[in-house]
Amino acid sequence: MPERNEKKAAPKPPALDPNLQKSIAAFRKENTPQNLNVILNALVKAPLLAPAQFDTHGAAPKPGPDGRVQLPQNTKVSLMLVSSKEGKRYYVAFTDWDAARAWQKQTKQGKQIVMLRFDDFAGMLQKNHDASGLVLNPGDNSLRLEASLIESVKKQKDSLAQLHKAQQEAQIKPGDQVTIVEPSVLPDELADPICAVLAEAPGVGAAYLQIMIVNDTRRCYLLVLDGPRDNELFTKVAQAARPYLMSREQKMDLTITTSVTPLGQQGMRDSEPFYRKGVGRIIEEDDE
Repeated sequence: MPERNEKKAAPKPPALDPNLQKSIAAFRKENTPQNLNVILNALVKAPLLAPAQFDTHGAAPKPGPDGRVQLPQNTKVSLMLVSSKEGKRYYVAFTDWDAARAWQKQTKQGKQIVMLRFDDFAGMLQKNHDASGLVLNPGDNSLRLEASLIESVKKQKDSLAQLHKAQQEAQIKPGDQVTIVEPSVLPDELADPICAVLAEAPGVGAAYLQIMIVNDTRRCYLLVLDGPRDNELFTKVAQAARPYLMSREQKMDLTITTSVTPLGQQGMRDSEPFYRKGVGRIIEEDDE
């Protein structure tokens, strides 16, 4: 049979988040912390479009077989900045192609469009102190994010990534020897922030906190929640616990599970909860 000369399909670029522009419009209509958090949660994940100018040092790039232009390695990319009425300068980004093309048409800017991530802008703002932040969708539906806010979100994002990595590393593997013991002291700096988060989680009936020893070498706190698995709640609890965990000389991780898992069942056995729904933190319970 004759060989077919099939062209490989070009890889598709990351999909833009259609809800990001809507969340910006909702925030402009109702300026609340909740609406801003919706934007920030989407922003750290979604690709963004940015106007840029390329300096290829005289080398004219040519499109490849797939139609894409491969820039020379020494290409200098300069991102667009705009000035506010107060004289501050902001990087520019768009949440969708319609917004980017409308801006190009309105301003008659012939700049190229590149796709970047939140981390790219956070890194540039950290290096370029002349830039005051990032403006999304400049125009009627624009949103300005100051550099201090972006820096704070970046730190939180990196902190969550470290927590997730620690959780992955703390996974119990087949053959591991697990010992669970009651902590001699339950620190207020650890228990109180966790209880504050759980008070806003109606699905959690109780919570147990133990110390888990794996293979006689690794120690971590084990938190068992009597309720359905909720990854968003797990993240909030981990964030609340992190300041105490990281302040210790001997840093300890926190493993979170639910009461329906074998590990959760082991963590609750012969133990009393330190939190109950409708009661809050339990300092001491009378023996019956």
